[in-house]
Amino acid sequence: MIMQKILEKFKKIKKYFIDIFADISGWKKDFKKISRISLAVLIVLGVYAGVMKIKTHLSWGLHFNAPVEWVKYKSYSADDLDLSFSYPDKYIFDANEKKKYSTDYLAGFYLKADQRTGCDVRATNIGINFSKSDQEIKNSIFKSLSANVKGLADFSGKRIEIDNEPAMQVSFLLVDPLGNTLRIIQTMVSHNNQSYLLICGAGQSHYWIYEKDFDDFISRIYWK
Repeated sequence: MIMQKILEKFKKIKKYFIDIFADISGWKKDFKKISRISLAVLIVLGVYAGVMKIKTHLSWGLHFNAPVEWVKYKSYSADDLDLSFSYPDKYIFDANEKKKYSTDYLAGFYLKADQRTGCDVRATNIGINFSKSDQEIKNSIFKSLSANVKGLADFSGKRIEIDNEPAMQVSFLLVDPLGNTLRIIQTMVSHNNQSYLLICGAGQSHYWIYEKDFDDFISRIYWK
């Protein structure tokens, strides 16, 4: 009787340890799965970071619209211009060879079907004091725009960088001379004591179609 109780106790202890080892074994399997998944995630993140780092130097890219859009870029650089930039090849480039625009106009690109859609690079003698707060800078820009822009609305702004130079980018609506409402993105930046205005815009109703093109333009500006 005693021996039987001992055997039963032994069986219970044995089962207890078997269950523990089974749990450990299962935990090891789960740990291996988690490790593999984590490694895969790290690899994907590493590849993504690498692509994001070099994508602005590529002559092509992808826009994940509906459907996915394949984009090919053209580059522009001039001896008398302190910056270079790229733009999607669906736009027409204009370096103001015909002197149609003011002397502050340096270069730009636009759609053949709608010259209001595109971006300009302009020189300006107005710089930004980046030691001021973002709100102070935005207030100053808004005050200036209010005095010169018809139908100014939906104003916002943020500080960004252009090839390691601080820049202020503002977005707003305006009404053009024909009564059309346009969405404008205006970026102000300085380099080597020269200040620039980078102005992109399109009709408000279809601005979203070209927004990624404008973002690409800003992200592909490099100082010489």
